[in-house]
Amino acid sequence: SYDPQVDQDSLMVERTLERATLWEVQTPQVVRPELLRRGFEHVRENGLEVTDDVSIIEALGEPVKVTKGSYENLKLTTPEDILIAEKILAGEGADAMAKAKAGAAN
Repeated sequence: SYDPQVDQDSLMVERTLERATLWEVQTPQVVRPELLRRGFEHVRENGLEVTDDVSIIEALGEPVKVTKGSYENLKLTTPEDILIAEKILAGEGADAMAKAKAGAAN
C-alpha cells in the first residue's frame, strides 16, 4: 500500500511512497542528554527549524537508530493519555489501548 507525499505550498501530490518502506516514529525518544544539549545549542546558533529530538540529532549529523516500539510507550500529553497510562500500570494495557482507539474513532 502507498502514502502520498504532498507539496506543502500547492497541496499537490508530488509522489506516492510505498508504506512498507516507512516507519512510524514514537515519542518519547531516547537521546543521550549531553548530545541533546549540544543539539539544542546547534539549532539555536544556526536558526534551524526542528520537529522533535531526533531531528535535532540529525541536524548535528549524528546517526539515529530505529528500534521497535510499543503502543504502551506513551507520551503523556492529554488527560486521556494519563487514563490510559493508569490502566496500563494496573495491568490492563491491551484492553486500555483497544478502548482508547475505539473511543478515538467515534
